[in-house]
This record gives sequence, structure tokens and C-alpha cells, in this order.
Amino acid sequence: MKHSASGIGTLRLEKVGVRYFDFNDPYHLALTMTWPQFFLGLLGVYAVINSFFAALYWLAPGSVANMAPGSFADAFFFSIETLATVGYGNMSPLTTYSHTVSAIEVFIGMLLTATMTGLVFVRFSKPKAKLIFASHAVVNRSHGACRLLIRIGNGRMYALHDANIRVTTLVQVTTTDGQRYRSMVDLKLVRNELPYFPLTWTVVHEITDDSPLAALKTLDDNGLKISATRLWVSITSRDPALGAQVYAQHAYDSDHIALDMQYKEAITGNSENHSVADMRKISDMQPEI
Repeated sequence: MKHSASGIGTLRLEKVGVRYFDFNDPYHLALTMTWPQFFLGLLGVYAVINSFFAALYWLAPGSVANMAPGSFADAFFFSIETLATVGYGNMSPLTTYSHTVSAIEVFIGMLLTATMTGLVFVRFSKPKAKLIFASHAVVNRSHGACRLLIRIGNGRMYALHDANIRVTTLVQVTTTDGQRYRSMVDLKLVRNELPYFPLTWTVVHEITDDSPLAALKTLDDNGLKISATRLWVSITSRDPALGAQVYAQHAYDSDHIALDMQYKEAITGNSENHSVADMRKISDMQPEI
């Protein structure tokens, strides 16, 4: 059975019937690997190709000059030199067979170099948002109002532009004929756009009686856990240094929604024109005042 699992924020998502690593889509596979996985995979491909051609040289004794008879190590290192088109000159093809194998290996080596160069460039050039999400979303329920707050910090040393955010939750819907299904619903935010995003942004959703999160007005911590409330946050913005649109996402399950809490202040002002944001405090909370 094909199986795939991935994590977004505090949620773990699983699918049955699909693979996380699909070898039928090598380009996507190479781009979605972690850097350690990518380099280990590259090393594995390199070792397999060289071992294959080394075996071809090793199976034909006397086809390569100065290669010790029966030495697979010599054949392997000759393959490395040929694949890289280095050619140190100590070992060289002698027969038509070895010249043919070497020509094929050189061609494959050029293709491999071009392919790996392109993949490394694409991986390095992918824009990253570098946004910092608070570990918990908080719900304020004091002073006769109820609000959901999610704090996000800009991890770049410069401001991002034209930030746009969506917060979505999962609700149970019952049709007129009694059928039930789950639906993704966007929460109405006090503000979902920010033309200039230099430091932090606290996103606010007013929880009213017609809000999909209306139950949070009366739930306690145990009731919140039972409700299995889930939130998905996605944000896009423009990075002026990269000249590209960047994207980030995060998710909160019921264990990462804090009731009757508020975020601690993360921005201090040294002077009228100087504000300092401590990104280490993005997730700091305290009981509501």
C-alpha cells in the first residue's frame, strides 16, 4: 500500500494510496527532498553509475592500460576519472570495447553534470518567506468580546511588501437531505492585507455568533480539545530583495489554541523613530488582563 505523511505546523497529515517520494516524478522528488536527502541521493546515483561502468571495465581484463588485473578498485577509479572527463593519463582505454564504454560514460557524465547543476541552482534559487509563526493561536474572551489572534513575525532584516493572509477552519455541514460533510471555511479577518510588513503582524478574527468558531465563546480547555478545532494559516507577500512572491503556511490544532490568553509585547521603542522587535518573543503568552 502506498503511504504518504507530511506535517504543516502542528498538524500531521497522512494519505493512503500515494507516495511522498514518487520516483516517476524525479524533478519534483529532487526539489522536495531535504538538503541532506538530496546530497545522499546524488551520492547514491554517482556511486551506482560508477559501479556499473567499473563492472564493465573489470569484466574485460586488458581493456584499460595500467589497470591491475582483477582490481575492481582500479576499474572504479578509472570510471570516476572518465565520468568526470578528468583523464589523469595513468589509465586509458586500449580496446574498441573500452573506448566504446568510455564514450558512453563520458556522454552520461555530461548529462549528469548538466542535470545536477540545474537542480542545485533551482534548489538554491527557490524563494523562502522566512516568516515566524507563534506556537499558539490565542483566544481573548474578556471585556464582553471574543477574538482569535495569531501573531506572525517577519524573519527578514527588511520589510516585506503587499502581504496577504487567509485563515481557514474546518466545519461540519449538514445538507437539507441530512448528509454531512466537512467544509473548509475562510474566517473573516479584521485585516487581511498589509502593504508594508516590517516587524510583526497580529491577525485578528472577531468571534461573533455567526462565526464558524462561535463555540469558542463558551468552551473550556477540555471542550476545546474535544471539539478538534483546526486552523490553517497561509500568507503571501513580496520580498523586495528577491524580487519574487514568497509563500508560507502554518496550522494549529486544538492543542495549540490557548483560551483566555494574550501575547506578551514583542516590540519595544528605543526612541520615536526606532522600534525593536524581539523575534524570540513571538510565541510568549500571558493570561488575559
